[in-house]
Amino acid sequence: MNSTSRLPFHYGWVVVIAGSLLVLINSSLFLTFAVFLDPISQATGWSRAEVSGAYALHWMVGAVSVFGIGWFTDRFGTRRALFLGALLNAVSLALAARSGALWQLYLFYGGLFGVSRSTFLVPIHVTIGMWFRKRLGIAMGIVSVAMALGPLLLSPVIRYLIDVTDWRNTLLLLGLASGVLMVICSWFIRDQPDDLGLRAYGEAEAAVARAEVRPEQRPMFYQADRPDFFRYAAKTQPFGLMILVHFLGCVSHSIPLTHVVAMATDKGIAPMAAATILSLMSLFSMASSFGFSVLADVAGGKKSLALALFLQAGGILILLGSHDLWMFYLFTVVFGLGYGGEMVAFPILNRQYYGNAPIAKVYGAQMVGAGLGMAGGAYLGGLLFDLAGNYTWAIWGAAIIGYLGLASTFRLASPFGKPAVKAEARTLPPMP
Repeated sequence: MNSTSRLPFHYGWVVVIAGSLLVLINSSLFLTFAVFLDPISQATGWSRAEVSGAYALHWMVGAVSVFGIGWFTDRFGTRRALFLGALLNAVSLALAARSGALWQLYLFYGGLFGVSRSTFLVPIHVTIGMWFRKRLGIAMGIVSVAMALGPLLLSPVIRYLIDVTDWRNTLLLLGLASGVLMVICSWFIRDQPDDLGLRAYGEAEAAVARAEVRPEQRPMFYQADRPDFFRYAAKTQPFGLMILVHFLGCVSHSIPLTHVVAMATDKGIAPMAAATILSLMSLFSMASSFGFSVLADVAGGKKSLALALFLQAGGILILLGSHDLWMFYLFTVVFGLGYGGEMVAFPILNRQYYGNAPIAKVYGAQMVGAGLGMAGGAYLGGLLFDLAGNYTWAIWGAAIIGYLGLASTFRLASPFGKPAVKAEARTLPPMP
């Protein structure tokens, strides 16, 4: 008897929990870099642009390595890819903690850690998509909440560790502890229900729905084995446009994510209080991650994405007048709600546009845009600060780029000529 059959709930939720813990740990490591930025700069004498360049490189390397991780995942499975990521994670942060020259920080954090981070993005989202035919929005929402929860919980802890030790010992401790926890969580991941002799959550209801539809009218959601789907999807209108929107949105929010703590300390706010800004931002993004996941599943990914980008760009403009702590807290409310919603729209929007087709490469291409956007924003913020001596140019740039992403979102159209709200209600046209 399969041991999973004795569980009081579907094993897909175990995959969601394990994946969420992995995302929580991973996000705690890379979304808290803002806490490290000023301590590393002060301890080493490297400028903020130089230090943030390592963070930018890690996003760039992560974006480029997505396709390699995708190949590894297809060849060896999600769980082995996650084991590899856990090992790289521990080694890269331990070596980065010993960096005595800037090039070493770029190599170990920007390069090696960038590769490790990419193993916990596309594989987890795609695998969860295979486990659910119903409640996909809730499942993705839980994972997205975990991404925001990591920085919320650990930003003050990391700041405290840096104060009582230094940035090097803190980075070393985080690398070793996270590596062990990631291995444990990865053990519970299974690529697809067939691996355990199970069916996806809600598959029984989906099978009934399929039986009631003539074969020539069966929607794309149920046709996952179409040959060479990536080449087919690449010719559709949303393919390149979603890459562009993800790029612009990530450039926009990467600037405040990387530099908001330094912005606050430059205004005379105490370092520990400044670290709470990042935590509160994560709190509101956590709430919106779940809410926007459900909204995207019900009302459509395009509408939720547009609303998220509108809030994100508007929140950034609040930083122009932020001098006191309460103003930065106001920023965290508006920006956090938009930022959390922007990130979660894409996995669901892909399912609504392309159904249950194999979309790992499609989503991976969008993550390349996201990674390059995060890299560009992180470095651009530091560069504009060094040029201007303050963050005014960087704030304006982040807001304008965010509104460009919003304008691009309005141009998204269903690849099959019908609104992409419910994938089950759409007929798949023949492949050329």
